[in-house]
Formats: sequence, structure tokens, C-alpha cells
Amino acid sequence: MHVGKMIVLRRSSDRPNIKIGIRQIKYALSSFADLAFLVPAGYKESDPPLPKFLVFFDNISDSIAAARFLRRRLPRALKDAIKWFNADMSVTFKETELDNLLTGKTRGLCTTTSFGTVCETTRTHLRV
Repeated sequence: MHVGKMIVLRRSSDRPNIKIGIRQIKYALSSFADLAFLVPAGYKESDPPLPKFLVFFDNISDSIAAARFLRRRLPRALKDAIKWFNADMSVTFKETELDNLLTGKTRGLCTTTSFGTVCETTRTHLRV
């Protein structure tokens, strides 16, 4: 990079449509039990829709395991409402899932930083 040709853009991270939540870890990380609040125990198809959320992971295998954990908490008919999303997915899948998240068909994604490189989330309210 040449300093004379470089452009630096700085943007505020203050986004009214994104809520960043931090919780103290209580359980072993590998159990994903600290994510259980995203799908309340006994959640039923007739309950109000889950809030949309993104959970970021350092690696693909953890994102898949977490999504599977959360899906087990859902009624069978809603299992596809939570998915994993990573760099191994096709561009078509990523675009479709972003649309599904924005329309509410998908309620949550367990993802890696690849989400930020392909998706623009300014049109939705998400828990991150």
C-alpha cells in the first residue's frame, strides 16, 4: 500500500438496528448452553417468532455445532429457522439466507466473520 494512494474510511459502530449483547459465560464453551436463551425452553410453533440473531464464532465447526444445539431446542417444523453460515457456503446460499433472515423465514445464523464480508444488514433488527 502506498500512503499517498490510501483512503481511510471511518464509520461509527452506532447502529440503531443492531443490538450487541454480551453475557458472562457460565457453562463449558463446547456445550453451547450459554446460547440457550436464544430459544427459550419449551418454545412452540404457536409462540411469537424468535428475535432475529447472529452469533459469531472463530471457526466453522463451532458455528455448526452451535446451530445444531439451538435447532434441537426448536419444534421439528421450525428446525430450519436456525442455520450455520460460513465461507464454505455457496454465494447462492449466502444470498438466499440473507434474504430469508431479512424476511423472517430464517430467525438466526451461527456464523463466522464471513457473514460480514458478504452481507449488508442495515435493513433488519438483529441480536448479535
